[in-house]
Amino acid sequence: MKSKFEFNVLETLIGEKVQVFSTDDNVLLTELTVVNVERGQSHGKRFDSFNVDLDGVAEEHCPADNYTFQHPTFGSETLYISPNAIDQYQICVSRIRTESSV
Repeated sequence: MKSKFEFNVLETLIGEKVQVFSTDDNVLLTELTVVNVERGQSHGKRFDSFNVDLDGVAEEHCPADNYTFQHPTFGSETLYISPNAIDQYQICVSRIRTESSV
């Protein structure tokens, strides 16, 4: 099944919240707001690449790790996030394009 966590989908979610769950026990940890979506350096003919910047609240900090992200638009995806600050995060996506995604 093709992922719906794609650049064009995420771009429409700027300003919206996504839910963040632990991957171990599926407990809701926090909600993060999508603040920016931009193409990554490796984006091109061979790779689909983009970065998603998210803001949260310091009291609900998530350390760098894999989390399950949920939103009605893209469903549920397990992804790695890197904190840039106590309340700011980034998801970096870079995947090889397949014939069906070109």
